[in-house]
Amino acid sequence: MKKKSGIKYLRYRNLTQELAKYGYEYTPKKALFAYGMIVLVAAIFGLLYKLELPYIAAIGIIGVIFSPMVILQTMKGRYHTTMFTLANNYMEQFLYSFKRNGTVLNALIETATIFDEGIFHEALERAIEHIRYTTDSEDPEREALDIVGEFFHCERIDAIHSFVIGAQRRGGDAGGSIVLLAKNRAMWAERVMNLQKEFQIVKRNIMIALVATMLICILPLYLLGGDLDISSIPLCQISAVVLIGICMLIYVKADKKLCRSWIEKEVDSTGMDKKYLQVRDYDEVKEAKSSQKMAIIPVILFIGAFIYFKNIAVLVAGVVVVLFFLNQHKIGHSLAMKKVAREIEKQFPNWLMEVALLLQTDNVQMAIRKSMDSAPEVLVYALEDLIYQLEEDPNAIEPYHRFLKEYRNPDVQSAMKMLYALSSGNAGDVTKQVEELIDRNNAMMDKAEKLEQEDKIAGMKVYILLPSLLASFKLMVDMALLLVVFLQNLTFGM
Repeated sequence: MKKKSGIKYLRYRNLTQELAKYGYEYTPKKALFAYGMIVLVAAIFGLLYKLELPYIAAIGIIGVIFSPMVILQTMKGRYHTTMFTLANNYMEQFLYSFKRNGTVLNALIETATIFDEGIFHEALERAIEHIRYTTDSEDPEREALDIVGEFFHCERIDAIHSFVIGAQRRGGDAGGSIVLLAKNRAMWAERVMNLQKEFQIVKRNIMIALVATMLICILPLYLLGGDLDISSIPLCQISAVVLIGICMLIYVKADKKLCRSWIEKEVDSTGMDKKYLQVRDYDEVKEAKSSQKMAIIPVILFIGAFIYFKNIAVLVAGVVVVLFFLNQHKIGHSLAMKKVAREIEKQFPNWLMEVALLLQTDNVQMAIRKSMDSAPEVLVYALEDLIYQLEEDPNAIEPYHRFLKEYRNPDVQSAMKMLYALSSGNAGDVTKQVEELIDRNNAMMDKAEKLEQEDKIAGMKVYILLPSLLASFKLMVDMALLLVVFLQNLTFGM
């Protein structure tokens, strides 16, 4: 999907159309108010930084350029929060209704009475009518639930829909599995709400850092006056505009990162499949030879430098650098393996949940094969090897034991043993075993998603540090100007 440029939203019509997608009516009156606020803020900053009119106008122009993105991200944030609440309530109600009624149609009808207005109610009504009145479809229930699924674009809702379709076809009592899925939903909702709170704290801290930066950078303009007043120097004025402009940019970029869907899965574009292959196909002998070749140039340079300078520090530095080059393949392999292991820990529970739901209607081998369609990148090649080995010997335990064995993850190995027990028919009651698999997977998913949330929060904290670097730059410029003005006054006074 092509990334949309923020420049296009400078046109009033484009911004209005985009905001309408999120249920917000952007009228000319609201636009005039927004631009009026920008002018007011630019004037305030201009007075505080003692800027001349052209530089105040520059701040206003920067504000106008960024304002559509700020407005759009604010409305998107509210929309995503509303959609999360709606999706969470729908999953809770739909699972409860299906447990009570046992059919997709009755569950949808009961759910529609709870969500009795708005565009989501209309989507539910279309789904109900599709089941009732469609005569030329082999699977009207699946198609009806797809109508609801397309409204949310949420993998969890799609997984629940797949479960209830399988449970309806299989018959019997699915109450235990529904309770576990409801527990999974509650744990997910709690995690998301905690992440929302964490994001709000990060956003607040970014705002505090930006405000503190701009206030600190005002001080040199007021602490020293008279002959040491630097506020009218063009470089001081330009650096103030740059400071304010970059602060605005930091806020917009941070806000964009914080503005995210809470229910849609983010596209995995990290190339973890290639990283997995890099670790799997690692040849230490071959990589060691490459490292030795890379170390030749540093060896020659440092030997030459030692002979020329005859300095022991050069020799020590050379030994450290050459040792690093000789072992860089081991360091790179270790880092890559840790990264892949962490990604497996985060993604394996999602895959296992998909398999657990497929086990309602398929055997283990078929469930694993079907799970390939939505498997995380980091697991694709390992699953291909597993499927190939199972085709060679469907009853062997070794393919299950060898699956991701090199990463020594006890949760993965335990889950694979359970899958083998199910495949060999030694697991007793299959329904109970599937419920146990889902229950264990709930704990794994909770742990994995907490790891993922930690990564997201850690990635956002860089925006808290950037303003301090910006303040350092501005203060250095002002201190240099103060020194120049002081020396000029000193020269003229003599």
